[in-house]
Amino acid sequence: MSYSNYQKKNNNYWYVFSNITTLIALSLLCISVIGYRLELLSVVFSLLTLTKYATYTSLMALVLSLIAFGSTLDNYKFLPILNIIINIIINIVLVTTIYNSIIALKSNPVINDISTNYDDILEFKIYKKHNLHTDEHILLQKYGGFKQPSSTIMPLQINNKTLLETFKASENALNNMGLKITYSNLEEGLIEAVESSFWYGYKDDIIIRIERLISDDIKIDIRSASRIGKSDFGVNSIRIKAVLEKISSNLKD
Repeated sequence: MSYSNYQKKNNNYWYVFSNITTLIALSLLCISVIGYRLELLSVVFSLLTLTKYATYTSLMALVLSLIAFGSTLDNYKFLPILNIIINIIINIVLVTTIYNSIIALKSNPVINDISTNYDDILEFKIYKKHNLHTDEHILLQKYGGFKQPSSTIMPLQINNKTLLETFKASENALNNMGLKITYSNLEEGLIEAVESSFWYGYKDDIIIRIERLISDDIKIDIRSASRIGKSDFGVNSIRIKAVLEKISSNLKD
């Protein structure tokens, strides 16, 4: 066998291996997501097993794709090079996304239920499991962030606006952010909504309480809680801040 044929054969191996490992990584991730969404797999098995090994496989596929890219450049064939570039992009996206999730997990407190008011807890009307909190749970949510900014959010106080205007602005804020409103009662001043994560469909619930103070100002409290998991990756505090900012923006328009 000549050197050129030997080199060409090796190049084909790298090309094939990069495709196979990329396909395996995608398959593991798809099984993890679809299995959990269909309630065939537990969250622990989906995240800690399938997603973990999908990440390892994706890292391997990225290395193989880079080697294949370098070895294929000599042939100057458009389709193989394009295929390898697509593999590289797919694996970079997978690894980067999961890496960012790990960083978010480590950089945020291990809490999953954030509120602007821990003295007068907002009670959910729809998903009532969030109301089964103990004193220990409340203390964890209130002080578990170790005074990190992401865990301390103040309620919004508004003046020169009616209760109806504020209520409508709050509903519009949730709708504009893509949340599904599940409960809305103007007399009670309560709005509830649910949001599902893109990949696994994890559900987080949010409740807004709007009340008029003695000073005639209007106070808005918000609570956002995850249905599963001990850590929310900082999502609930980010959501509350975004909703408050959106309500303020709606009231200024």
